[in-house]
Amino acid sequence: MISRRVAIVVLTASAAILADRAVARSQGQAAAGKSQELYQSVYNGWKTWHVYCFRCHGTNAVGSTLAPNLTDPNEKMALKEFRTIVKTGSADGQMQAWDKLLDDKQIAQVYDYVRARADKVLPPGRPDEVGPKGGLWTPPAGWSPQR
Repeated sequence: MISRRVAIVVLTASAAILADRAVARSQGQAAAGKSQELYQSVYNGWKTWHVYCFRCHGTNAVGSTLAPNLTDPNEKMALKEFRTIVKTGSADGQMQAWDKLLDDKQIAQVYDYVRARADKVLPPGRPDEVGPKGGLWTPPAGWSPQR
């Protein structure tokens, strides 16, 4: 009688432990997938940046004599405002409109890159070379561009 109860308790506990491990593994995979998606968005934003934006705003979004520093933490803006400025150009006419060349997804990726630089979670350089041992950059746990 005691051995049957012990066996039931052991089996129940084992099933609970296995279920917890499965949930933890699933959550870990989801977090890793989210991190990979975020990395890819920042990296694609970096690539677009180096085609269209760096000539005026600088290689690492730190500005130049032609355009402002976009990494200034006091000047952060929401994606909606960023998208409007990129699509229509600046109000003072200093920046051209990019709506003919960049779609919403590309603009959001550039925004992710700029926010990573402004939030100081992405060091200067290529995202695929500034991570551990000169490898891929890894977005810090919990970081988001806060769209």
